[in-house]
Amino acid sequence: MKLSAQEEYGLRCLLHLAKRGDRASLTIPEISAAEGLSIP
Repeated sequence: MKLSAQEEYGLRCLLHLAKRGDRASLTIPEISAAEGLSIP
């Protein structure tokens, strides 16, 4: 299955949130820094 960059980024963000386990909120810059993603 081929994913667009936008779809891949979305999945990576969701997986990052799921792996954390806690219910604390995160900001987009925090997620992008942890996943090595650029911020638009």
